[in-house]
This record gives sequence, structure tokens and C-alpha cells, in this order.
Amino acid sequence: MRVTIRDVAKHAGVSPATVSRVLNRPELVDPATREKVRRSMDELDFQPSAAARGLSVRRTDTIGLIVPGITNLFFNELYAGIEQAASRHGRKVLMFNTENSAHRVLDAFSFMRQHEVDGILYTSETLDENADPLLQRIGIPVVLALTESLAKTPLSAYKVDERRAVFDAVAYLVTRGHRRIGFLGGQMPHDITGQQRYEGFLQAVRHFGLESGEACVEFGDYRMESGYTSMQRLLERQSELRLTAVAAASDEMALGAIRCLNDRGFRVPDDMSVMGFDNLQIASMLTPRLTTVAQPFREIGARAVERLVELTEHPHLSSAEHGVHYLPHHIVERESVRPILDGLDSRP
Repeated sequence: MRVTIRDVAKHAGVSPATVSRVLNRPELVDPATREKVRRSMDELDFQPSAAARGLSVRRTDTIGLIVPGITNLFFNELYAGIEQAASRHGRKVLMFNTENSAHRVLDAFSFMRQHEVDGILYTSETLDENADPLLQRIGIPVVLALTESLAKTPLSAYKVDERRAVFDAVAYLVTRGHRRIGFLGGQMPHDITGQQRYEGFLQAVRHFGLESGEACVEFGDYRMESGYTSMQRLLERQSELRLTAVAAASDEMALGAIRCLNDRGFRVPDDMSVMGFDNLQIASMLTPRLTTVAQPFREIGARAVERLVELTEHPHLSSAEHGVHYLPHHIVERESVRPILDGLDSRP
């Protein structure tokens, strides 16, 4: 026979309402009472259903996760942080893949609303002002990871400072003597990340007075194939550009660039240095191993979940804490960048 909330209440000597609060709003219950109720739950082997736990606050203990694509190599790292943090808080994760389509974003929000998730963790297309009516209508918290919003609705976002990260990547190359640096940018519809990384490159070019500039930039979609074709387009103008290094907007694009350089007879890093962005696991498995900008994917995912849980449990929190929260990036130095001096190899 199934143990009920009333059974637990009788065993613990409290009211059913107190048991319900322990399940749904434990912070409102005195610690000693809370511990007594939980001991009763354990002794009676009480297993609350999602519906039972949500009776008082209409909670399902489910987080909706909207992603742009599960085949992106960074997804596993991000999801690991999300899943671990969700599990710590007793939350399940329900995922929807938008496949990089702005139209499917609307489907994603509709899907999450139908499944009555408590909140949504959003990592897909950039939200603009057109999303405001939708965000107001769904009536549940939304937190962003790896992106930020252009909508007027206050939202919390967790990511790295894209401009600064690319600026630091170029600065790293400059300190190793490179002055002619190409950039393989990521540019997709409604892509604020690609725009910010491109701006970071141009800021570095102006700051260091580099010979390279907009003419040394090609765009792709962050994937390996576009890294290959973008590098190919730069090499078609190499006699004019005379690049010694290339910074890519993703590790996948950097891998594609290295493959293209190898196919065209260039040696990395002897003939061309290549720098990535992300620090995916595969970056350390290549030959040469990839020097890159590391994003803390797991921490970003975990911090976003922590914020979402906080908002679901305290829906009337002040919006003053909303906004973009930058997590630190850093350079991981490996083997794909070599130092040069006045265009010559600095090695003896």
C-alpha cells in the first residue's frame, strides 16, 4: 500500500501541510522539524510523485533545456555541468533541440510550456525584442547560458566575455611575434556571439596596430567544414595577406583550418600558427595539440542551473541581479602556435 503525505505527517507528529512544505519549500520549515519529517520519510520509504510534490507550488521539478544542436562538440561539456547541478537540486532535465533554427525556438518554448517545466535554461538563437511577448506569456523563469538577450525582459545570462576572450587570443599571438593574423569568425543568423568575437578581433587589430584587418577575416558556422572552407579562402589570398597565424572562433573551425593547411602543404605551426576557442577535449588529442581559449563550460552550465533553481523557488526575487554574468576564460598553451621574430623563426 502506497505511503501518503498523511502517513508521514502522523509518523512525524506534524500536520500534512508541514510535510508538504518540507517537500516544496523546505527553507520555510524549522531545521529540527525538517529533519524529523525527513527521517519519517526514510523510515516509511515514502516516495513522493512529481505531481504530489508540486501540489502547493505547482512544481514538477523539471528544468527545460533548449539547445541549438546536440552534435556540437561543446555540448557534452556544457550538459555535464547542467546535469550535475540539476541532480544536486533534485531536478530532471527535459531537452529540446532547435537545430539552429529561429522558427524552432518558438516550438521549443511551446513544448516546454506544454510539459509544465518549472523554468527554462536557454542556449540557442539570440533572443531579441520579438521574444518579449513570448517571455511574458510563458510566465516561468528563463536563464541563458553561452548567449545573452537583446530582449527588454530582464534575464540572467552566464558566459565568457567574448570580445575580451578573442582580444586576449590575438594578444597571445602578438606576444609571440605575429603581426599578420587572420580570423575565422562564426556568423549565423541572430548570432550575437559571432558578432562579439568578431568585434574582439577588430579591437585587438586596432589596439596593437596590426597589418591585418577586415581583409583577413572569413566567416563560417563554427563547424569543422566551415573552418576548412574559410581557411581555403584565406589561402587563396595568402600571397597578398602573408599571414603567419590564424585565430578561429571555435576549436572545430581551428581543426578544419589545420586540415586545410595540411592538404595545401602547410605545416602547423612551422608555416602557419593556429589558435582555437573553446578548449574541447579533442583539442588535446591532435597533432599538433591545439592552443586555444578555454571556456568553463561545466561551470557555466552549473551556474545557470543554480540561478534557475533560485528563481523557481523564489519567483519574486528582485530583477536587479539579472544581466550578463561573465565567467573567466584563459589561454591553454599547447603546440599549434610558434614564436617568430620579425617574420623569422626565433628558434636557434
